[in-house]
Amino acid sequence: MFKRFLMIGTLALSLQANAGGSTESGKISQMYVNAGWTMVHLPNLVTTEKGTKNNPDSCENNHWYALEPSDQNYTTLHSTLMTAQISEKSVHFWVSGCGGQDGKYPKITSIWLNT
Repeated sequence: MFKRFLMIGTLALSLQANAGGSTESGKISQMYVNAGWTMVHLPNLVTTEKGTKNNPDSCENNHWYALEPSDQNYTTLHSTLMTAQISEKSVHFWVSGCGGQDGKYPKITSIWLNT
């Protein structure tokens, strides 16, 4: 009986579902590029509450939003972030899961560049 509970508990803990969601809009104030990730900071999206619109997957914090070179369409997304910052355009993201430095930040999967 104990083995069944242990197996069910292990299975339940290994299943991780990412809800994902769309953030509010903001302007990129900082961009941090590293060999393992690109991260952007949008001051008006920062919240300390996990599970909110700007941090739907309850990542450790959302002071930054992250992309990783292994992500699908990384080059296109990275270029879009640079364009948004240089042109001072507002953006909002679809985020899903956590990534970036130490896997602490919401992971960008789509970018809307606002006009």
